[in-house]
Amino acid sequence: MQQKVLILAAIPHGLRLDQEMREIEEAIRRAARRDKFEIRTRTAVRSHDIRRAIAEERPQIVHFCGHGLKDGSLLLEDEAGNDKPLSGEGLAQLFKLHANYVTCVLLNACHSAKSAEAIGQYINYAIGMNREMKDKLAIAFAQGFYDALGYEIPDNNIDIFERAFQEGLVAIQLEDISEGEIPVLIKIKMLNQSTSVVNSQISSAAKAKQELNDVDIEILTELLQLSGRAAPERRRALSIEIGVKPGELTSISLLAENDFAVELIDLLHKRRLETAICKLCKKLESDFKGGGYSSKLGAIIAKLNC
Repeated sequence: MQQKVLILAAIPHGLRLDQEMREIEEAIRRAARRDKFEIRTRTAVRSHDIRRAIAEERPQIVHFCGHGLKDGSLLLEDEAGNDKPLSGEGLAQLFKLHANYVTCVLLNACHSAKSAEAIGQYINYAIGMNREMKDKLAIAFAQGFYDALGYEIPDNNIDIFERAFQEGLVAIQLEDISEGEIPVLIKIKMLNQSTSVVNSQISSAAKAKQELNDVDIEILTELLQLSGRAAPERRRALSIEIGVKPGELTSISLLAENDFAVELIDLLHKRRLETAICKLCKKLESDFKGGGYSSKLGAIIAKLNC
């Protein structure tokens, strides 16, 4: 079955949208699975153009390239050529109507992460950018993303869209390593399903769990820093391994080791991401075998019933 890719391009001045569209088409053209994709393109789109295009084309992948505003809105033009913001909530309601066939929405526009989060309530995969991004990096991300979608992947258990997202991140990092945390992948629909399963599995053990206190938080923060896993070159891999999107952490590559450790543990604790905390504890457990640190970590693991 072919995957239809619908490219929607707004035309704010100064953005190299024509180049981005060419790179997407070229990535699919050279792909091993190129016969599995069909590309449709609409340019200079206005809000009603987007609505009509999605209804007419019934795509599996929707790619928006253009400009975003700091409030998360996408910038279009109205009939008179004036700027017209399109809100994330409006987009979310649009995609809610088409959630039975749209699988992935990629908003390759600055500050579009908020819109992606709204869309992710209804669509399995939504990708946005959490701040401003240079044109060349937007193009690099698109190249990497669509290159990966076209790969022949023998392992059917691999999540092809998550793999494509990671390939896009690498493409950005090869251009500028400090910009790799800009794209954000939202899988809220899948996370909700996963959470339901986890909740049903742990309901019988819920009473046995205890809340972590301030001392526990301080211990985890200290051990994370001492383990070396908070080092700049290791923190992205750690975040992904325990189930945290690197884009959820502020300037992940720029933080000092102590600041990164504090922010990560604080994020896990405030969001009650117990599975992620347990995964982190297991990793730290392998780093601190024996001694006082090991016993302190064991007490935390017992509290969480990991």
